[in-house]
Amino acid sequence: MSDALINGLAGAGGGIIAQLITYPLQTVNTRQQTERDLKKEKRKLGTVEQMYQVVKHDGWTRLYSGLAPSLVGTAASQGVYYYFYQIFRNKAEAAALEHKKQGIGDGSVGMFSSLMVAALSGCVNVLLTNPIWVVVTRMQGYLFSPIHCDEIKKLVTDDWFCKCVVCWHGC
Repeated sequence: MSDALINGLAGAGGGIIAQLITYPLQTVNTRQQTERDLKKEKRKLGTVEQMYQVVKHDGWTRLYSGLAPSLVGTAASQGVYYYFYQIFRNKAEAAALEHKKQGIGDGSVGMFSSLMVAALSGCVNVLLTNPIWVVVTRMQGYLFSPIHCDEIKKLVTDDWFCKCVVCWHGC
């Protein structure tokens, strides 16, 4: 198994564990950022108060609304990032060694090359996984009744990839 694949799988696994632990906070954060009802009271609820309100009105499961596609998104994002990071890093290391053979540099990957490797990996990650995050954000911010599959499908009618994620979720 290649180093890139090992790093991709490790990144996906680590991302899933972190997502499971922090998801209720992310749900509350998304709601706080998307609620813009000017008729409501001026004072914004704190994170703990917001979590209490969600549990009180919608139940514990509401804190985990959108978890399944979020786990898919996290695994995909972390896996893609670390996989491509390792591939680009290997290429940067090979280029640095080639430069050393030519008498240029010491054969190590410099700061600029490391920055480029990370930036390219991040760009690939965003391009490949953004549709998943659209679905997750919409599911986290859904404020009224528990989400019904038909309503979710209406939200993602224009994006075939989102439809696939929603169908995978069991709708």
